[in-house]
Amino acid sequence: MKAFFGLFGVFSSLLASCEEASSGPEQASWEKVQAVWSGGAEISRYELQQERYGELRKGEAVLIFVREPFLKDRQVKDESGQGNFQVLKMNATRNFLTGVYPYQTMISVFQPLEKGSAGEVLKVTTSIQEWCGHVFMQSNRRQDSVKTEVKSYFEKEDNRTFEERGTVFLEDEVWTALRVDPFGLPVGQVRMVPGTLFTRFTHQEPVAESAQTRWLAAKGGQTVTYEITYPQSGRTLAIEIQKKLPYSIQSWTESRGQVLLSSGLLKKQLNNVDYWNYNDRKNGKKLRSKLGF
Repeated sequence: MKAFFGLFGVFSSLLASCEEASSGPEQASWEKVQAVWSGGAEISRYELQQERYGELRKGEAVLIFVREPFLKDRQVKDESGQGNFQVLKMNATRNFLTGVYPYQTMISVFQPLEKGSAGEVLKVTTSIQEWCGHVFMQSNRRQDSVKTEVKSYFEKEDNRTFEERGTVFLEDEVWTALRVDPFGLPVGQVRMVPGTLFTRFTHQEPVAESAQTRWLAAKGGQTVTYEITYPQSGRTLAIEIQKKLPYSIQSWTESRGQVLLSSGLLKKQLNNVDYWNYNDRKNGKKLRSKLGF
């Protein structure tokens, strides 16, 4: 437990160096935002700390952002060229060890690559694999509701469905909205479904809670932080991004009271990468080396 308080103190000091901002990042034209995502993927590697079973675990996180054609009705990748709708896809992976066995998690978010799309994420999927078994969740937004299905090896959690109607945000979509439409993210009170990793790790139902959100500005002036606090659970997520386009994610901290739940610190980033063409051993090794693996 001492590790929790020591590390939390470091990040508390970091947040203390921020002050509440009257606005978020610097606004860029929609044409410039589109241009950022006109090529290959952005791949970012982070030093991860992840709480599990009452201890902090060291690990690695990777965020991959890339434009992708999407079928809005079926909410799957458009592989047949039927339309021209585009999303910004984020694949976020975390890998860490608990005792003898590994954990692998992945969240995929599909954000419309459109002006003013904050709060309009179409689909979020989450999978967690470890030696006991695995869990899969999928949320789909259609019209005025978000439907979430849970498949799990836990008897009490398997084959469950949850639905939220009306205006509701998903915490997992904040990560992509920060890259496409950070100015459209709410400030103040909002209904938000907590992140899927948090609800799975704590075995909570993925239902909306009242949350308070705000922008924090670092004293150095190069970054801003979007902070989400849930009064009901006492949990806070703070995501730090570049103040200017492309608003890349520099770090995050997630805490509950005085306990650090997770943190990520950017170690390496590559832009405009066609990583899908690096699947042979020789070129794959070169790309991994560039990322510091």
